[in-house]
Amino acid sequence: MKLIRAYLISFAASLLAGYILIEWFQLDSQKLFEISTKRLAVAGSVFEKGMALGIDMGILLFVWNSLGALAIISFVYTASLINPKNINRFPRALRRSLVGKARMKALRFLPGCSQIKEEPVRRLYVWLMVPLLGIILLGAECGFIVSTATHLFGSYWIGIISLMPHGIIEIPAISLAGAVTFSGHLLVKEAAGNNVTEDVFNDVQDYRNALPIRTIALFVILCLLIAGYIEAHVTGDVVDFFTQQFRGLNGIR
Repeated sequence: MKLIRAYLISFAASLLAGYILIEWFQLDSQKLFEISTKRLAVAGSVFEKGMALGIDMGILLFVWNSLGALAIISFVYTASLINPKNINRFPRALRRSLVGKARMKALRFLPGCSQIKEEPVRRLYVWLMVPLLGIILLGAECGFIVSTATHLFGSYWIGIISLMPHGIIEIPAISLAGAVTFSGHLLVKEAAGNNVTEDVFNDVQDYRNALPIRTIALFVILCLLIAGYIEAHVTGDVVDFFTQQFRGLNGIR
């Protein structure tokens, strides 16, 4: 619920920011759209190559989103790489680079970091915060995309409708995947002030072992399969229908 709330807040904030940039500061809506979809352009090139091979767009979307969701879940497993107790285990170079000894100055700007005294715990705290940062970025991208809709498509509603059919399933599914890792972050936040470093890492490991992660992952993948099909084969038709209705109401051909 915290992740979904973060998405909605980020979406609303970027939607308002986009409106202000376009209406008040006269920023080119097309340029704002290109900036907000720049990250998606990478996926677009992959999708084009896949479709050229005859792979259904719904399958490509499903695979792309599933890999992202599984990557988010993996953060709760790879958190042990930051444990200083395991610094001499394989892969040693990676562990040493992640554990570190010096205080990372950039981390002090993130919420809650300044209250954590132990550097390994601080890095663990940030490592498990990744789903929150990711969902905020996703909400911001979607908000900016919708904010350009009134100029590119004639209505804010068209932009919102273009996200809803698959987003109703996709966003909660991605949030559920993120919750596996982000709940560990909340655990660290609660335990960091009262426990030594090793105890905090042990708490995260116990938490991870107690979760039905396989069941969660399978459920997320199933939801993303459905969302991918809807985005590829249903969302476009829904947008076209409402676009025609909107143009009809406004006398536009």
